[in-house]
Amino acid sequence: GNLAPEQRLGLTVLPPWWRTAWARVAFMLAAMALLWWLASLYRQRLKRRTQWQLAGHKQALAEQASLAKTRFLATLGHEVRTPMTGVLGMSELLLATGLDAKQRSYTESIRRAGDHLMRLVNDALDLARIEAGKLELDAQPFDLHALLRDVAELMAPNARQRGLAFHQSIAADVPHWLRGDAVRIRQILLNLLGNAIKFTDSGEVALCVEAAVPQGVRIIVSDTGPGLNVEQQRRLFRRFEQAEGARTAARYGGSGLGLAICQELAAAMDGRIDVDSAPGKGARFIVELPLLAVDAPLAPPLASVVGLSSTSLALDLLLVEDDSTVAEVITGLLHAQGHRVVHAAHGLAALAETTDHRFDIALLDLDLPGIDGFALARQLRANGFTQPLLAVTARADAEAEPLALDAGFDGFLRKPLTGAMLAEAIALVLPQPPDPATAIAPA
Repeated sequence: GNLAPEQRLGLTVLPPWWRTAWARVAFMLAAMALLWWLASLYRQRLKRRTQWQLAGHKQALAEQASLAKTRFLATLGHEVRTPMTGVLGMSELLLATGLDAKQRSYTESIRRAGDHLMRLVNDALDLARIEAGKLELDAQPFDLHALLRDVAELMAPNARQRGLAFHQSIAADVPHWLRGDAVRIRQILLNLLGNAIKFTDSGEVALCVEAAVPQGVRIIVSDTGPGLNVEQQRRLFRRFEQAEGARTAARYGGSGLGLAICQELAAAMDGRIDVDSAPGKGARFIVELPLLAVDAPLAPPLASVVGLSSTSLALDLLLVEDDSTVAEVITGLLHAQGHRVVHAAHGLAALAETTDHRFDIALLDLDLPGIDGFALARQLRANGFTQPLLAVTARADAEAEPLALDAGFDGFLRKPLTGAMLAEAIALVLPQPPDPATAIAPA
């Protein structure tokens, strides 16, 4: 009966922090940020993949464009070389006839213009080979002193014609025989000397050669021309660039490829070309080529072989050429050397001629209608034609010569042709007569 009065105690239990309204808001914001971050990652990944695909597409387009350009230049070179054979060949034949002074001057101008056009075409083809990574050097022992002498004999008259003095000096310690690509070295020297003569109005042009350390040579081409400032020197070795841009091209001509190709050729030989010049003080182009000095080969040099070959003999030659103008040019050049020439316009006619006649050498164009030159050479070999075969082509690609040699050819010639080129090629493929001193007398 003594119950205590009822008492009530109220307790308020607060939720944990992660269940509060602020926490829920924070979680929602965090979830939204996470979703935004994931979406950003996806967008970035998608963007990178799109950029990668675009870069791959651009690279494929660039490769296709480069291949198309290379094919175009090769086709252009082929199409230009064929008519240039007529221009240069006919000029050479015309110069061998009785001309008065004015006619000879006109013909010389035609030949110089043709030579200039061929240099431009060859520069473009060299550039295409460099860009395609197909520039191949033919490293062989060569006589540096003979090469320098030939270059000087070729360029000195041009300098004198412009009223310039031409000087050449070779240091005593410069090796005679080096291992390298003599054709490309000659190309570099002719380009540098040609530029020096072209851009020098008065004074002199000099070619100096020194021995480099530890090996190789240093070739210096100097002139007393207008000189170059720093900006012009910086742009000088760029492609399609000239010292004063359009003004230089308008006054002197040229494509702006020569020096760029020379620098590429020197780099391919592990060398370089530097320029030292100042406005009004001329220019010095220094070519460093670390070529290895070698002993003189046992075999006589090419010039000696050609000189010793009996090219004065009248030979019976078969010419297979579908272009009538080119055939007339080659026939005329060969007739001028005393040879007898039978012309066949296609492969079937050539096969018929070899069946009825014996020829000492056959000159075959590679691009013939019907049976091409490669198939014709194989067919001639299969039919027992053992005499030398010379490939004559306007193709400018590097693969043409090895393909021709594999098909059974003994020599390779690119159009346009000169009489000297034909004589040299014939002399190289002709079998050499035995040395009388080593011949054994019959018992």
